[in-house]
Amino acid sequence: MELIVTHLASDFDSFAGMVAAKKIFPNAEIILPSSINQNVREFITLHKDNLPQFKEISEIDLDKVKRIIIIDTKIANRLGPVKKMISDDRIEKITIDHHQKSKEDIRNAKDYFKNVGSTTTIIVQEIIKRNIPISQFEATLFALGVYEDTGNFTYPNVSFEDLDVVSFLLKSGANLYVISKFLNLALTQDQHNLLEKLILNSKEININEKKVLISFAESESYVEGLSVLTRKLALIEDQDIVFCWVKMKDKIYLVGRSDDISVNVSKILAPLGGGGHKLASSAVIKDKTISEVEKNLIESLEINIKKPILARDIMTYPVKVIDEDSSIMKANELLKKYGHSGIPIVNSRGILTGILTRKDADKAIKHGLSHAPVKGFKSGELITAGPNSTIDEIQRLMIENSIGRIPIVSKNKILGIITRKDLLRVLNYYDSKPKQYSRKLDSNFKSPKLSNVNYDEIDVIEIIKKLFPDEVLKTLYIISNQAKEMKYRAYLVGGMVRDILLNKPNLDIDIVVEGDGVKFASMLAPKLNAKIWTHKKFKTSVIVLPNEKHIDIATARVESYDKPAALPNVEKGSIRQDLYRRDFTINSMAISLNKENFGKLIDYFGGRRDLKQKKIRVMHKLSFVEDPTRIFRAVRFEQRFGFKIDKQTESLIEHAIKNDIITKLTGVRIRDELISIVEEENPWKPLKRLSQYNALQKIKIDIDIDKKFQNMLRRVTNNYNNIKIYYGKELRKYRLIFSLLLSNLSKEEIILWCSEMKVKKRDTEIILSCIFNKDKILEKLSNKKLSNSELYEILAPIPPELLVILASYSKKIKNKVLRFIVYLKDIKLSIDGYDLLKIGFKPSAEIGKALKKLLLLKLDNKLSNKQEEIEYAKKILSNFRS
Repeated sequence: MELIVTHLASDFDSFAGMVAAKKIFPNAEIILPSSINQNVREFITLHKDNLPQFKEISEIDLDKVKRIIIIDTKIANRLGPVKKMISDDRIEKITIDHHQKSKEDIRNAKDYFKNVGSTTTIIVQEIIKRNIPISQFEATLFALGVYEDTGNFTYPNVSFEDLDVVSFLLKSGANLYVISKFLNLALTQDQHNLLEKLILNSKEININEKKVLISFAESESYVEGLSVLTRKLALIEDQDIVFCWVKMKDKIYLVGRSDDISVNVSKILAPLGGGGHKLASSAVIKDKTISEVEKNLIESLEINIKKPILARDIMTYPVKVIDEDSSIMKANELLKKYGHSGIPIVNSRGILTGILTRKDADKAIKHGLSHAPVKGFKSGELITAGPNSTIDEIQRLMIENSIGRIPIVSKNKILGIITRKDLLRVLNYYDSKPKQYSRKLDSNFKSPKLSNVNYDEIDVIEIIKKLFPDEVLKTLYIISNQAKEMKYRAYLVGGMVRDILLNKPNLDIDIVVEGDGVKFASMLAPKLNAKIWTHKKFKTSVIVLPNEKHIDIATARVESYDKPAALPNVEKGSIRQDLYRRDFTINSMAISLNKENFGKLIDYFGGRRDLKQKKIRVMHKLSFVEDPTRIFRAVRFEQRFGFKIDKQTESLIEHAIKNDIITKLTGVRIRDELISIVEEENPWKPLKRLSQYNALQKIKIDIDIDKKFQNMLRRVTNNYNNIKIYYGKELRKYRLIFSLLLSNLSKEEIILWCSEMKVKKRDTEIILSCIFNKDKILEKLSNKKLSNSELYEILAPIPPELLVILASYSKKIKNKVLRFIVYLKDIKLSIDGYDLLKIGFKPSAEIGKALKKLLLLKLDNKLSNKQEEIEYAKKILSNFRS
């Protein structure tokens, strides 16, 4: 037997969810909870003939229950009498819910969660996938569930999936009149009376700069719909955060509602036994007085409502400013260089006097006033804020004054600036949180493989502890202490942050400091017992640790480019500006190493979202123009992680290649990016993508990356991985793959290409050897059965890269190459030239000839020890003398 159940005080979402679940589990019995909201009860009474049959828990033989499907909650305490069945391990428990996880969740249940506005949405999506037919009545009921729990699509938790589902339900005949009727029931007289009490008893409290409305009341009898009354109280008093509790008989019913996405009412009510989601939660409390509930609630509010975000937390700094006597032309150049839409104006004492917008600069230039000083074109009234202003105050200033930026000042000196984009990012109006992974419902509810990363709740420090040796975390704490000592701010940045979120080990530690990175590194190195190398032009240093690992230290900086593909000009900046200059969103995150928020992930540009969606997304439109090497990196990351370059980024790549931007790179930069590409685990994948983009052809590599070539690359890569253990650094992967990529060019063309790419002379010689000696040696290896000495004479002179390529042609050739590598190449004589001098050889070429002959004999097992080698050497000497 299977049961479908839901929480007490069932609303339309939970009730509709149960009816929808029965479409997927047709043999399951629906158990109505002991308490149901008034509008749901009236709906059941009116439409009983159209609904499936319901049962009460008392009618069920509990010994026959094999599975319970729990709708719209994961908390056993909210299930009433059904709760006692949850602890029975013989019963399979399944939860289908859109509420966030909590500590009180049923631990041994299969949880099918989706971050949408309604649980009904999750189940109807599965009905759609399975093509299960539904009636017009069912479409109306299911739509009621979605409309109610999304506040008619006005609550912040609404997703596009909720809208898609309702669109389907409307096409299936959902009746909007019925929906409107049951979502807007008139209050009963008891409800009116209770609402009046709540209005009279309400009071506003301030918790960490958040206004919270609380109210209480008592009722001799049970009055339904406290959640509805709480919502109405919020509307009447125009409050975003409201909590109401009412003592009815021997219990206190508590409801919380929030339209502020930064205030999680579910967390706030959890200590009081509550459950629900971030924006709506409730609890039923026994054995507490009304005043005790208020005390406990305020304690939880103070813990869970965070201190407000202040202007200093989100402002961009340092700010590029212009002197008021500078010309409009100079201001325009700065605006274009840094991509700003406005620039603050300061006087000779550094005091802020106004702002020049790009629009005003353009008008001045159009009227022939490019030579005029900017002070004549600055904004009228100057609207500013202090560093301790809250974001609510910043928002109000922007709205009231219809402006897009607020300078943050102290003592008339500009400290930073907040733009409209900065504010919207913090307010989470756009892309507030990536959606959680959703498990797919199937007939057997088998759990699919989950992602390794929970993108909503990431404990970075715990991941670091699992991925890295203790020494890494210890080093990060030392860096943190150094930052505190110098009053700098330090951050872990780059690929290591990305790979931590992907649960991949990466020991390339890159640190950015807001301050003097070179000075920071010089102070840090002695504490790590390390050496230091400095590049002052780019304000960077490299600390080389005793174990030869290194830490890159950079000053937070802003970069600008004088022309496409040029090296950047560097100026000091903030961590936000530093992250913005990077290549892709997935590489533009940071982890704070500062004492107050050590381990906090900083993600201004949606890097976590793109990791989850497996997207490679470029940071800005001119990225590939400014630095075309990012084209190679986009392809490399795409193929390494199995991601996809997003459409806009792909369009920008194609545009840059079509306009020959890639050819403006220096040979050294192209060479280094190609080396990084071919050093990847599966190099044929990024090479194929580069060829599809026509990027390889632009750098004069015009070979067809077809299936035959890719298969050759696979064999070469596999053989390289097996053979490199015998050669170490002597064997280089990039040399052998360059040989394949250039194999259709003439010797002169290869030499010219290597020269343009600044390929070293030794590397060029090996590439040429691999290409032009290959066929000759293949022929020698294919001709006959070779003795050890014959095989040695053929293969000993050639570079190991050519050995790898030869081993990729056939099994017979591979066996011969491996015989040489494994058994022959390291065989040495027990004697040397000095031993030959002792027995009578004269210093001459004869010594070399004799040693070679002796080695060949030893390879063929004709000499086995030092004495035999000396005896045979004497015979050689006598032959020379005769």
